[in-house]
Amino acid sequence: MIRTLAFLLAVTSASACSVPVFRYALEHWEADAYQVTIPKGTKLVGNFSIQEGETTKIELRHPRSMGNGEIIWSADYSEANAKVLADSPARKEITERIGNGESAVWVLLESGDAKKDAEAAKFLDERLAYLAGVMELPKLDQQDIKNGLVSIPGDGLRLSFSTLKVRRDDPAESAFVAMLLASEEDLRSLNEPMVFPVFGQGRVLYALVGKGIQVETIDSAAQFLIGSCSCQVKEQNPGVDLVMAVDWKKLVKEQATPGQKLPELSEIADLLPQTVKIEAAHQESPVKTGWRIVAAIILAAASALVLKRFWTSRK
Repeated sequence: MIRTLAFLLAVTSASACSVPVFRYALEHWEADAYQVTIPKGTKLVGNFSIQEGETTKIELRHPRSMGNGEIIWSADYSEANAKVLADSPARKEITERIGNGESAVWVLLESGDAKKDAEAAKFLDERLAYLAGVMELPKLDQQDIKNGLVSIPGDGLRLSFSTLKVRRDDPAESAFVAMLLASEEDLRSLNEPMVFPVFGQGRVLYALVGKGIQVETIDSAAQFLIGSCSCQVKEQNPGVDLVMAVDWKKLVKEQATPGQKLPELSEIADLLPQTVKIEAAHQESPVKTGWRIVAAIILAAASALVLKRFWTSRK
């Protein structure tokens, strides 16, 4: 149920680079594809390995990398059920938070016991708030940035955790809940509050269950997530991927080069060189006309230079 602390320590100490695990995973650990059987002609967006067939059902199985071909979620085919499989409100929220720079989203899968769920939520919120105040991100090595291990500078990273509650019986989250419970062998038989730290490209670290939601397990998971990554292949690190209908490469690129709007004319008017009004004579000599052309060229060049400096100052 819970991976051993010894394993986590071994992973984090092995030839670590300076990039935190949560960020390295977001940029480099491509999510595994879940196997899905669907009727012919069905379109799905997400990390799927699709097998079309003469069927009236949707059947979801683990990624091949897990070596387990059991069906973890199924439903009669309909457009609504196909959407439930590919995405859900909780997964959209996770994507938005990670896109906004959060280190991890701690999903609290409720048990249905109001008292237990409230106690677990309160304890988790308080502990994460405490950790956010005392933990520190590793300092990025400039060489790791140059080597392309991370696309944003150190001041672009932030240590931020949040919680997200999910009802176990929410129809809109049925496929998502099934994936969470199938991330470890014995979870489906347990009716306790469960916490799943989700990071990277929608990857669950592991489950904290019932009385296992405690200081030591939360701290250990948090330390792994913000600690320096071993920069090894994904499979040598703990975790199971989820189905997420997200273009992660685009998300990472937008974080690294946030969009900029064109400046308004009013923003640059004061920066442009002042012009001098010249009264036209009835007749001008060719020499005077030539100087007017030269002056216009110089003015255009100066304006272009000012615009360039304006853009540079906004980056």
